[in-house]
Amino acid sequence: MSQIPTSVITWYKAHGRDLPWRQTADPYHIWLSEVILQQTRVAQGLAYYNKFKEIFPKIENLANASEDQVLEQWQGLGYYSRARNLHLAAKHVWNELKGQFPQNYDGLLKLKGIGDYTASAIASFAYHEDKAVVDGNVIRVVARLFGITSDVRQGKTVQQVKKIVDELLPKGNSYLFNQGMMELGALVCVPKNPKCSQCPVSENCFARRDGQTEEIPFKSKLKEKRIRFLNYLLLKVGDELFMTKRGPGDIWEGLYEPILFEDERAYEDVGDFVQNKTFNLPEKYEYIRFIPAQKHILTHQELWVSICLISLKEKPKGLSGIWIKENETASTPKSIIISKLLSELNSLQLHLNFN
Repeated sequence: MSQIPTSVITWYKAHGRDLPWRQTADPYHIWLSEVILQQTRVAQGLAYYNKFKEIFPKIENLANASEDQVLEQWQGLGYYSRARNLHLAAKHVWNELKGQFPQNYDGLLKLKGIGDYTASAIASFAYHEDKAVVDGNVIRVVARLFGITSDVRQGKTVQQVKKIVDELLPKGNSYLFNQGMMELGALVCVPKNPKCSQCPVSENCFARRDGQTEEIPFKSKLKEKRIRFLNYLLLKVGDELFMTKRGPGDIWEGLYEPILFEDERAYEDVGDFVQNKTFNLPEKYEYIRFIPAQKHILTHQELWVSICLISLKEKPKGLSGIWIKENETASTPKSIIISKLLSELNSLQLHLNFN
């Protein structure tokens, strides 16, 4: 066990990927990378990281941006509450802490949206504090190394893993060991068909020795997904589209979308929208286009989403929302699903300009 940290660090120095957040000690940039990478792979996350850093190079820029500007850059990543927390924490650092980012684990934990993992990662990689950084990759490596067969979705198993990593941490070089363990899980000790012949600690691995690399780690099944039917009505008058802003307490909070009819079923044609008495469709219109419901899978939800575009001669009265120029929709913060629907409507060659 004592040789594991040295082997992992040596391997990491030789094989670790050259990623921009590994070439800086700036806690803001490290924080940004960790929040982005919690929900996406490095290949996709790298583009978001570079774009975010370009538009908000310093925490001051992020703090002084509007929520819509932040959400616009977050489009496609999902988990929009993380973007809002990122924004709120940046405001707190800039306005309340006078721009001084907390310089240790305990201080980092006080920021909005930062939990144990993110605080440990920033403390380790920015300040070289000896804190165990335990993500899904590290859990998989440790579970296989030490033959942990309990459910890794349970908090007590994660705590068991963290205790082991704490004991392994080489004081003073723990940041390199943390990076090495994460990289080992990402490149070698992968979920399926791990590359054991390339692993620097394979001789110590319980799962490899006992032929259990496919059984360990054990993950219990997730709960069944909630099924929802979202039927959207997109109104168009001239070169403007009507959009509403989603409220709190649900997916896509703070993002824009057309008028939503959430029902017990997916709407099958324009008639379903007409018959919905929660909204009275104007009788005069130029044209109607309808895209039937398509399935979209989120982490905990299965969505069936349809959209009906109606081009009107004049704006209806009494609507609660905003009219947006067609050529401004690309910069309007919205979910990736709405972006796809607008793109599909655009492909119908109606001379629309949603981009």
